[in-house]
Amino acid sequence: MATNTTQSNLIRLAPLQLGELPEHPSLPCADSARPNLLPFLLTLLDDGADFLAPDSFSANFRHHSIKSAPPSEAKVEVLTYSVAAKELEDIVDWGASKNTTGNATPAAYTRPGRSKPPLRVLSAGEHWCARRSVHKDISSKDTKSPGNASWKEFIFGLRDNHSKHEEDFTPTLYDAHCVCTWNEEVKDLESQDKIVGKSGQKYSCVTMAIYEMCHATPPPTSPRCFPVLVATASITSDELLAVTIPVNLGTSVHDAFYSSGRNTREGKTSQQRKSVVLGVYTALEIVRRKEGDANVGKNWGEVEWIMATASDAKGNLPMWMQKMSVPGMISKDVSYFLKWVKTVPENEVDSVKVA
Repeated sequence: MATNTTQSNLIRLAPLQLGELPEHPSLPCADSARPNLLPFLLTLLDDGADFLAPDSFSANFRHHSIKSAPPSEAKVEVLTYSVAAKELEDIVDWGASKNTTGNATPAAYTRPGRSKPPLRVLSAGEHWCARRSVHKDISSKDTKSPGNASWKEFIFGLRDNHSKHEEDFTPTLYDAHCVCTWNEEVKDLESQDKIVGKSGQKYSCVTMAIYEMCHATPPPTSPRCFPVLVATASITSDELLAVTIPVNLGTSVHDAFYSSGRNTREGKTSQQRKSVVLGVYTALEIVRRKEGDANVGKNWGEVEWIMATASDAKGNLPMWMQKMSVPGMISKDVSYFLKWVKTVPENEVDSVKVA
């Protein structure tokens, strides 16, 4: 059984419905009260940080394999973790909101509730696959130590414009269509020092938006589109977080492009005009900068990069086949990122705000 820190009702493979999202002008009116933006965002960030906290990660995930990811100098460890349907049924607190109080602050926020997904959605459980790699904190452009990336390069590529940069470095990802963002509202909350987590940590450089992430797949399969809500933040100057959860946009969101089918008429390219199969995935990424230790011969800092995901591509792809392919797919992301970030001009990387 998983540790309790992973029993989030938001970070699940079952997609959120429109009425379970904070208010936004691009979203249709809800039949019931929507969650307020601040507690929703704090729950998402706190739950994501808990899920990949060292104690939780080591307790839940088991070693699967070690893979090479050239040009990365570091190897990539792949790990897995399964959540049984009964655990999703009986342990996850889906609907009841409750106050969350941290040790470092008397303030509390109310966790947003959500409708418990139907049994057919939960019956398969969740199969999580993760990767972990540790890189030297050295510029990707350093010819003396190739296959690494600096802390600022990781911030630039994985925190800021997270989804658009993912499109830049992932060969199969042909569109990261932004449906709506809460970035102005979030920026206002941050300026008032209100984005403070349950343990007193003040999140900074926070973003939150909905994207439709579209992947090309080999014929005869159809392209996959994954509608997701993505939140990113710095936890400290040495740690950043990205949380991605699935959402069900339906056909009533005007600014949705693929979920509504508008892409088949208005797509700019033949690829964008193809009909898509709507899949679901959730993903968490945490990146930590660590000091070097000269006592053990490490005269350089390190950057630890962890990503965990659960997914269902839907359509006619059986889950057993998907489970077999995911470990290889996620390790390739390390290759893609390091190849791409090396092409980013240094002045763009240097201009990034650390926290």
